[in-house]
Amino acid sequence: MRSFLAALCLSLASLSSAQADDPYTITGVAIDATASNALEAYQQALQQGQREAARRLVRRLTLAEDRVDTPLDLQPHMDEYGETQPGFTLSDAIIAEMISGLEIRNEQRSATRYLAELDVGFHPRSVARVMEAYGVPFVESQSRPMLVLPVYEAESGFLLWENNPWRAAWRQNFSNALTPTVTPARAAITARQALELDETALLELARAQGVNRIAVLRAGERGGARRFGGYLLEVLPDGTLAVETWGPQTIYGDWNAGARDFVADREEAWKVQSIVRDGEETELRVTVMYSGLPEWRRLQQALTRASLVQNAQLDALSRDGARMTVSYRGAFEQLVSELAERGATLEEHPGLGWVVLTTR
Repeated sequence: MRSFLAALCLSLASLSSAQADDPYTITGVAIDATASNALEAYQQALQQGQREAARRLVRRLTLAEDRVDTPLDLQPHMDEYGETQPGFTLSDAIIAEMISGLEIRNEQRSATRYLAELDVGFHPRSVARVMEAYGVPFVESQSRPMLVLPVYEAESGFLLWENNPWRAAWRQNFSNALTPTVTPARAAITARQALELDETALLELARAQGVNRIAVLRAGERGGARRFGGYLLEVLPDGTLAVETWGPQTIYGDWNAGARDFVADREEAWKVQSIVRDGEETELRVTVMYSGLPEWRRLQQALTRASLVQNAQLDALSRDGARMTVSYRGAFEQLVSELAERGATLEEHPGLGWVVLTTR
């Protein structure tokens, strides 16, 4: 307990030290403990909360098949001797070292009980060291936000803005998810336009909201069963829309559970696409094209902050272009995908080779 308390004192920094919208922040962990006195109840609750936050972080960043036979496996399992082993056996000391800060909200205390909600931030480098120590590949960055248009099928017709319980479910905070979502307070598009995939209205909405992906999700309730499904739209570089159908899916729980299920599905797809399993580095020479200093800075940041990029060296700079040598991990297609999430297009041009441009 003494070592836990020492680590706890170090970790009680304000969560403001962690980024508010990054995947290394876990919010809303309910903690509840009863003990012989108030201090012990507080300590037990905090320890339990940090452990649960670490579990949620591991679930968020990794795939289940990669956690098998490691202390990060979240499910109880049978070992080689036929004995049942508990899930998630990472030590509390290691978890404490991973934590960068926490915030306690909605506290309730008595002489023997402590209840609250906990938000926990984790050090990306400390998390990476733990993952690497156990050989578990993980995703290191978020996708670009997806705009969600939740259309509700009511007896009176299709609803998008007013009296829409499905839209209310999307007020949950998904900013820390691997695949963050945003839902506009109001926009110049109707439920009918969304369901009919009105390209003009959807492209204008994407431009106004600064996104390149939109989910049109239609939900309804019949015979006591809640279901939803719809379309995943992506704005292509040529300004047209690519359309993929999604669902339908039954919701087991309230509408909030349906929204969480959708985000979890998108997170799994993002992990499958983005997790790097080959640590070997590849070198690539690129030309960065821009029209001014602000655009150059945005593209430079897209390259230097990409999780797959190990090094980005500036070789030459002019008024409208720069030559860079980029070293990256993973497959080339993964690099292209991550840069696209950061607003940069990597494509091959005759005479120039590989060129980095702002995504239009």
